[in-house]
Amino acid sequence: MVNLLDLIIFLKDGTQHEIPIVKLKECGTIENNFFIENKKEGRIEIPLDNVKGFKIYRKWVTEAAYENDRPVLYAAVGILSKHLT
Repeated sequence: MVNLLDLIIFLKDGTQHEIPIVKLKECGTIENNFFIENKKEGRIEIPLDNVKGFKIYRKWVTEAAYENDRPVLYAAVGILSKHLT
């Protein structure tokens, strides 16, 4: 399976977490931790205070390729953007 989009979260210590945007299950915050989960890799959790930035890396995409993932992706981008402003 080829991943078309990845969410890459950059941390203040110089590391990064990358999760393919495919079959996203959920995202949100618990206390001061951001989490996002997809069916294949499972859940990643990151303390919001450690987030330096994020980007969506686009290899290539067709409109229908991530249609089912949009609600979770938009929520994740909203949470991260709100925290970083």
